[in-house]
Amino acid sequence: MSQELEILKILADFTIFLVSITIPTYAIAISLLGPNYAKTVERITKEKEKLEKELQEKAETGPFKLEDLETQIEEFRRKEKKLRSRFNPLSLYPTVLFPNIFFGLSLCTVLIGMYYFSIAIFPFYLMLSLVFIALGLIVLGWALGMIQKAAKETI
Repeated sequence: MSQELEILKILADFTIFLVSITIPTYAIAISLLGPNYAKTVERITKEKEKLEKELQEKAETGPFKLEDLETQIEEFRRKEKKLRSRFNPLSLYPTVLFPNIFFGLSLCTVLIGMYYFSIAIFPFYLMLSLVFIALGLIVLGWALGMIQKAAKETI
């Protein structure tokens, strides 16, 4: 009986450790990619202003094809979406909030398992907690992969 409780305690400590690494991960991502994000937003704004200026000049000089206008607007929107999505992991959600929700659920599962301890349902609490930890690590790993991809694209 005490071995199972000890396993749950170790799992609780591991979950708390995982929660503690998400905020430094976010801080590192911001310090590495934050300046590049500001430059990207500035570049998007300049391109938007340039496009608006071109469209205004075309409207003043005479008739132009509506298809050309739609093509330019669609191309700008596509570029803007691509540039903004590249920095999505800089958001608090994928690097801190979502993993911590899963890690918190894991910790709650462990604590409930310790409080209502029974040898019969110990495997259930253990497996459920491990599933939540795995989901949290998957989300955190995805965010770190996106951060690495954004860092490579900015170099």
